[in-house]
Amino acid sequence: MASNQTGKEFTLSVEFAGICLYVIHPQRASVSVLMPTGVPTPDGRVSTKHEDGDTGARHVPYLLMDLANLGQSVPAGPVGDGPQFGVVRRLTREELLFEFEPKEPESRIQLDPDPLPLPDLTVYKERIRLKEGLLSDIPPNERPELNARTILKGGTFAATTVGGSGQGAGPPSQKPDWDKDPADWAGSIKWTRTTIPGDSLTIRIRSWDNPGQETPLTLRPVKRASGEVIELKIAILCETNPLEWKEFGPRFEKDDVDFKWLFRLFEAKDGDSLLKAIGRAKFPYPKLKPRGPRTTGNTGCTGGQLTGP
Repeated sequence: MASNQTGKEFTLSVEFAGICLYVIHPQRASVSVLMPTGVPTPDGRVSTKHEDGDTGARHVPYLLMDLANLGQSVPAGPVGDGPQFGVVRRLTREELLFEFEPKEPESRIQLDPDPLPLPDLTVYKERIRLKEGLLSDIPPNERPELNARTILKGGTFAATTVGGSGQGAGPPSQKPDWDKDPADWAGSIKWTRTTIPGDSLTIRIRSWDNPGQETPLTLRPVKRASGEVIELKIAILCETNPLEWKEFGPRFEKDDVDFKWLFRLFEAKDGDSLLKAIGRAKFPYPKLKPRGPRTTGNTGCTGGQLTGP
């Protein structure tokens, strides 16, 4: 990549929301964000029926951008519901690649708080594993249960709500029975990289099912009180609430049953039933503590985390 000739630098902020699985490299060298396919595929390889017999609500991933970052002369915001002029790009069987040249060598990723207040599926690691290939190149028409992915390095992953009581045997996220009691699970996770050199950022959206098909997006930072920034959102949320407008007052659901979609990304190590491997009759899911009216993050659709593949 070309070196920074302008002397400029900016901050990149990406908020992740919904049923995302954050796969944290054991040495914190990277975090892979995986979004499962939440709609049935025509060939039946993915259905809305979970292994435990329950039916999952359909979910769609998308990238939300500020039109101001695309060089248009519109107010940059922010406003309560996101960009005043937003652009939505639906994601379908695609990978997002962030291209920028770091000002300094990649450093260990920071988690805030550590561990993140997300259900930690690492508690099942002796019995289940990620399906093969989810973290590497995906051949065309393979791994239909994965709809979108991005692999991120450096920076800070911060929860938009500070969750968990911290009482008992470790944080609630790391307990085998994390699903038994309500917790203040994170509404969303924000990844931030500061001091990115240059005056633009290119995102490549690469298709898995159409080799060679890429969509490049060049974004430019806008000036805010905190400096030059590019703010994005990548979400996979229910079909009933695709744009998350706060004034609609979404109904609070205590039981985040949609979390079950994340188990589509796993398989039992012994090749048997996934439910049998985790010792459950039904897949576990987070129980949410009531939150205020959308002050931060989302009211439902909690993600999960996993350390190591």
